[in-house]
Amino acid sequence: MENFYLMDLVNAVDGSFIIGNPHLPINDISIDTRTIKEGSLFFAIKGKSLDGHDYIKEAIEKKVSAIVYSRDDIKFENMFPTIPSLVKVQDTSLALEKLAAAYRKRFNLLQTIAITGSNGKTTTKEMLASILSQKGKTLSNKGNFNNRIGVPLTLFNLTSDMEYAAIEIGTSEFGEIKVLTDIITPFCGIITNIGNSHLEFFKTPENVLKEKRTLIDGISSDGFIVLNNDNEYLKTIIPQTSKKVITFGLYNGADVYAKNIKLWLDKPLFDMYIDGNKETIELPIKGKFNIYNALAAATAAYGLGFSFKEIKEGLAKCTPPKMRMQAQTLGNGAIIVNDAYNANPTSMKESIKSLSQSYPDRDVILVLGDMLELGENSPQYHAEIGKYINTLDFVKSVYLFGDLVNHIKNEITDKKTEFFISKKILCEEIMQHITENSLVFIKGSRGMKLDEVYNELITIDKIKRGIK
Repeated sequence: MENFYLMDLVNAVDGSFIIGNPHLPINDISIDTRTIKEGSLFFAIKGKSLDGHDYIKEAIEKKVSAIVYSRDDIKFENMFPTIPSLVKVQDTSLALEKLAAAYRKRFNLLQTIAITGSNGKTTTKEMLASILSQKGKTLSNKGNFNNRIGVPLTLFNLTSDMEYAAIEIGTSEFGEIKVLTDIITPFCGIITNIGNSHLEFFKTPENVLKEKRTLIDGISSDGFIVLNNDNEYLKTIIPQTSKKVITFGLYNGADVYAKNIKLWLDKPLFDMYIDGNKETIELPIKGKFNIYNALAAATAAYGLGFSFKEIKEGLAKCTPPKMRMQAQTLGNGAIIVNDAYNANPTSMKESIKSLSQSYPDRDVILVLGDMLELGENSPQYHAEIGKYINTLDFVKSVYLFGDLVNHIKNEITDKKTEFFISKKILCEEIMQHITENSLVFIKGSRGMKLDEVYNELITIDKIKRGIK
């Protein structure tokens, strides 16, 4: 973060300067006292379960230089004489957004790309950032920093020597995409796809589309939008927008497309076509759906003027995000695949489907957890997964963990299916039944924390082999 002064913050957030030094330089912002640094500015954010105002005393004890707060009941006089500079605002979350928007405007030459969609956002972002970094210093958000808190905190890492920013933006309510787009002011926007995600709030994919498409309105007039030409919902947008659109897909109708796909190799191969030219691309991550993610990233880079060579090298150098088709071979030759970062009906089906393509001739053991945030039709969506699994010969057994997965279990009739309430017992059962030809595939919503199963299986295997 580059220095700005406390009074600049006061003006940007429409705050009231209470006490302290208006010329205090600020070069670090935090909302978490667990990781806060001495001299940081502390935003007391009120969340769903925690209120940062309750940690103001701890922030002062850790020698912050300034605090932005909103509650009237904070008794700062009880903390005398170590009171830092104080700024009072109506809403600290909105103030954080306003400050991020003001800070972003400092970097006029920065080319920013916003990425959203029902699936593939994070992998597309990582692939694009890898390509962009071939030509210039690039910022991207880490982990799940894709909401109205995470995006502002990400933007505070901007510096004048950065040329690009690949920013993933998520949503869980109407209007969130617009807010984040207004803060980012992107030159390019990517919508990876529209599917069955966040239906607890949005109810239907059509409403998801309505929310995601607000990204298009926020793209600068000389910028462009990247759309999945194979997605039935996104195809309807193309004739409705005056913005420049570049499409991607697996068919010739798209501007950037793939052919001759080979998924069963250690590193998937395919031919990518851009503007009549062809390059053979090798990906560091398995799954047909990740070819879509690579095409989305390549399309954005192409629109930004990157060469085919830079695109190819950037994709090859990309480090796959954790918990996304993350594979590990055990001592007996069995493979476990961790795809437990998140799950919805679309991604669940696509991920399971990809197993027969990427790992032919393997006996598949599915370890599945609940798909969360699907709303009132959640039982139906889980049941559909069970019906789908019934049609797959390569799936030999299914292990389930959670509450909603019972609806999956009830639809499976011809495969070994077991339900667990303990991850420890689940892991022990898996280790008793895997062979050298087994493929254990783990997937569920992030809240189910099924990555713990992946880590435990690796730990058990190491202990068996005497590895510390």
